[in-house]
Amino acid sequence: MFEPVSRRRDPEFPARSTIDEFATDFGGLRHAVPRTVHRMPSAFPSALLGSGRPMTLRGAGHSCDGQTVTDGELLVTYAPDTTAAQIRELHDGLIEVPAGISWYGLERYLNRHGRAVPVLTDYLHASVGGTLSVGGIGINSVRYGMQVDHVERIQLIDGTGTSRWCSRTDHSELFRFALGGLGTVGLIERVVLRTVPYCRDTHVHRRYHATPTELVEHTEQIAQRDDADIYCASMRRGKIFSTTGWRGNGSRRCGDENCAIVPDLPFESHPDTARPVAPSNGHVRLWTDYIVPAGQFAPMLAAVETLRHRAPLNGVLTMLYILIVRRPPDTTSFAFTPVGNAPISIGVGVYTSVHRDLTATTATRRVFRDLLERCCELGGRPYLYGVNNLDRALAERLYGNNLDQLAQLRAAYRLENINAHLPLVRAALPT
Repeated sequence: MFEPVSRRRDPEFPARSTIDEFATDFGGLRHAVPRTVHRMPSAFPSALLGSGRPMTLRGAGHSCDGQTVTDGELLVTYAPDTTAAQIRELHDGLIEVPAGISWYGLERYLNRHGRAVPVLTDYLHASVGGTLSVGGIGINSVRYGMQVDHVERIQLIDGTGTSRWCSRTDHSELFRFALGGLGTVGLIERVVLRTVPYCRDTHVHRRYHATPTELVEHTEQIAQRDDADIYCASMRRGKIFSTTGWRGNGSRRCGDENCAIVPDLPFESHPDTARPVAPSNGHVRLWTDYIVPAGQFAPMLAAVETLRHRAPLNGVLTMLYILIVRRPPDTTSFAFTPVGNAPISIGVGVYTSVHRDLTATTATRRVFRDLLERCCELGGRPYLYGVNNLDRALAERLYGNNLDQLAQLRAAYRLENINAHLPLVRAALPT
């Protein structure tokens, strides 16, 4: 959700030189198993999904807890290099794109035509379809909400191989469950997105904070304003700072030394191609994000602060990262996105680097479970892209009747063999 690939690739399963090997042990000690990989669209997707074979759907493979790692199943993934010629410009700022295109390629294309994506995550080489399957939150979310909030319609393939267009009015339940739904109701094949006018310059202000309390107060104040175009904050190596930005030309907002005018901010320090950096030797990255309604940031951060100086987080916590999410009015109530119905929310990312042994990873996961419980108590949700210990009881508290509806949709559209290993799917199974 929040971090560039050098810190956000699947933490327990770092990138390999080929994509036909994947780790199979989720405990921290791993071995690799060769498996069948189908890249899309070189393999016809409807035939694959209609085959009835157990399979996992994958975008660019940037999950955080093995969501796109399989054990002997068919892996269906996109081929981004085949997508560039498949962009269609529509009307009123709408654009139709293949789900396998990268956000980097799409944003470069749009900028050349005077348009831009409203919300971009920090890592641009993820696929459009993959990110929309988890929600998509970034520094622009303070103004524009989640990436899924700007989807007009999607072309979705179900377990029978049938492809259909889904929107807020057509097959609305599939639309509501597919976006942010981790591929549990089918494969997103094409997407129609709303875009915004391209603005080259961003006035970026950095502010340092003496204490977490000061950061909380500042973040809540920004959350209640409606003029910021970007916002993020972090706590790392004893330093606490926030970044606020406004789009526009000229220097009228940059009157002090802590401000800089940055051209094409999404591409700053972002290479044309990305090669993920593996974790340090003997470590795994366990990361997760909690999104709570505005006004609940203080108790959520307090819960993290209570644990950060104690075992097992003491010494393994690398950074906290904060974002604000302001959802557009009249937006869809998606079933499993990290932001529920609250108009303004604040996200807290907790990023650790843990010794690769079962005792250390288990202890860290236990802390994450406690934080997830606290997030739930505060009316928040986890970002399912990260490490989350979801069982049936907690999933019911978070998602209510949506779990039963998920089970019904998977049965109705013959999806029982698709992404069946996910905790969300297992939580939805009848007891």
